[in-house]
Amino acid sequence: MHIREKIIILFLLLLIVAVQSCRNDELVNFVEENVVPATASGDARGMYLLCEGNMGANKCTVDYLDLSNVDGQTYFLRNIFASRNPHTVKELGDVGNDIQVYGSRLWIVVNCSNKVEVCSADSCHRIGQVNIPNCRYVVFHGRYAYVSSYVGPVQMGTNTQLGRVYKVDTLTLAKVDSVTVGYQPEEMAIVGNKLYVANSGGYRVPDYDRTVSVVDLATFHEERKIDVAPNLHRLRADKYGQLWVSSRGDYNAVPSRLYYLSKDNAGNMQVTGCVDVPVSEMCLVGDTLYYQGTQWNNITAQNTSVHGLVNVATHEQISTRLFDSPQVKAMTLPYGLIVNPVTKDFYLFDAKDYVSSGEILHFRADGTFVWKQNTGDIPSRAVFVSTSLAANGSQYEPSTTGSSPYICAVDEYMPAPGQFVNVLPRYEPGDGSAEMTAKCTQAIGGGRDGMVSLGGYGGYITFHFDHSVKNVAGEYDLYIKGNAHSGSSEPGIVMVSQDENANGLPDDDWYELSGSADVDSIGKVEYGYEITYRYSEMNDVPWTDSHGKSGVVYRNRYHDQEYFPLWLASCGELKYRGTLLPANGYLDTFWKFRTLRYGYVDNVPNTDENGNSFDIGWAVEPISRRAVHLEYIDFVRVYNATNQQCGDIGEISTEICGAKDLHVK
Repeated sequence: MHIREKIIILFLLLLIVAVQSCRNDELVNFVEENVVPATASGDARGMYLLCEGNMGANKCTVDYLDLSNVDGQTYFLRNIFASRNPHTVKELGDVGNDIQVYGSRLWIVVNCSNKVEVCSADSCHRIGQVNIPNCRYVVFHGRYAYVSSYVGPVQMGTNTQLGRVYKVDTLTLAKVDSVTVGYQPEEMAIVGNKLYVANSGGYRVPDYDRTVSVVDLATFHEERKIDVAPNLHRLRADKYGQLWVSSRGDYNAVPSRLYYLSKDNAGNMQVTGCVDVPVSEMCLVGDTLYYQGTQWNNITAQNTSVHGLVNVATHEQISTRLFDSPQVKAMTLPYGLIVNPVTKDFYLFDAKDYVSSGEILHFRADGTFVWKQNTGDIPSRAVFVSTSLAANGSQYEPSTTGSSPYICAVDEYMPAPGQFVNVLPRYEPGDGSAEMTAKCTQAIGGGRDGMVSLGGYGGYITFHFDHSVKNVAGEYDLYIKGNAHSGSSEPGIVMVSQDENANGLPDDDWYELSGSADVDSIGKVEYGYEITYRYSEMNDVPWTDSHGKSGVVYRNRYHDQEYFPLWLASCGELKYRGTLLPANGYLDTFWKFRTLRYGYVDNVPNTDENGNSFDIGWAVEPISRRAVHLEYIDFVRVYNATNQQCGDIGEISTEICGAKDLHVK
């Protein structure tokens, strides 16, 4: 279903709710839909446009250009975040600063609201939030997002603190590390295994920062700084491994310019030269850098706006008449641009007066004006969504005669604190997430019957096979082993996912395989339960949950190692979210644990093959419990679904000892 159709359906549903609930006097935000002339899409199904909203107005919004043309029409939809997420308090907040698509997720950086909103790129439905102070921009590499942050409040003066870059796990949305860089860091780019950060020092007028920080991604430490020019802002890497960084100058004697950096013979990035043009926004397509610039003129006390092209291979300006149309010249306050990398169509954004609706203007690749539409306040940044995401870009990889029925590799190991954590598998000083994940593969991959503990509630493990697992109607599809014996159920829930963005990472939507607790009267099952554990070295591990309750994972006399996963201790805290099953342990002289009827890992002895088998046909959305049909899956996740302490024997903790595809012999 396309995003426009989803929004129309949501509109009708909200209308029904509004009619039935008039006495609640709730404000319901409806999307504004406009038809525009048919627009070439290339490889894009649509484009998200971030509108900043004036600082302090709490008016950041997101618009959407639907390029799917399913009915021969192109639609421009205003303020879709509000319509897709009607219960989000204050909507997006204050001020929108960056918007990016990575995998199947849309990341929106909201500066003064100190947060990054993460949504489904397919629907703009909110997934979660990362709290980062005075955040600015985001880039991605592998499993991680890197978010630049001013750290301190919006406050001018030379006593401001140094900025930081936060490292965020794109799957769990947990902040896993941070590094100090220069003052008021802005955009970033990655070349090889280095992260480059443009430092502005914008709060320190007139003592601006003028450096690019070089951060080694392996150690996540700043190696050095490169002196460039005052008040740096935009930073992009081209296909030649060069960096292009804009300086806003000092708004006085030093003008705004565009600088390019390349590696010397020793492999160190250095300033190579500059192009004497002001750059406020830029977009790289092949060898061409499109730019929009604003230069302050001290004589006239006015801003002068320009548009142009630079060849990144030759470092020369390109003579062009692309921006000579009357519509470009009539723009009030040019504020941004984006270029379709396939069709070369381009879009310019006009902020107008900063406090009312802006405009988006669309031009063909030759500069011919096509259409314009009103937008939210201060349209600034845009990002395309590819058709591969829209069409579910995951590719079914069938099993072959050489396929193994067993786990090929473990992708993630994120245990919650517990008495067997750091032991199953064993942590050794210096181990990180990669080393611990590899140890899990050694324990339970390839048919080996080792054991991995998931710790307390929420702890999980993710793995895949060397092929997609097919959903065969009327048959069990997966067999997953635990270490249960009669009367010792420690149930873990199974989640499944397709590699929708075809990037080989488990970063797409997850669905729960619904078990018997959904239909059996065993006690209250809670959906969307959240828990946070906090590191307290060699002590009982404290936790709080989404119900305002608190407790600890108790240490016991049988296990004297640290219970908090040591390779994650630098995070300070771990958060988990999922379905919470009722406590099933009870004391009858000895502790006993009620067995659930079906659908859980580590619930019955491994000799009961049916009891440890799972049907992909049980898949549901984790919160709504709406059934989902999946032809196949690419990733499997198991997490501990019970939060209970059982006296001297400790917490209920799911263990996993292997898995196999039941359709591969």
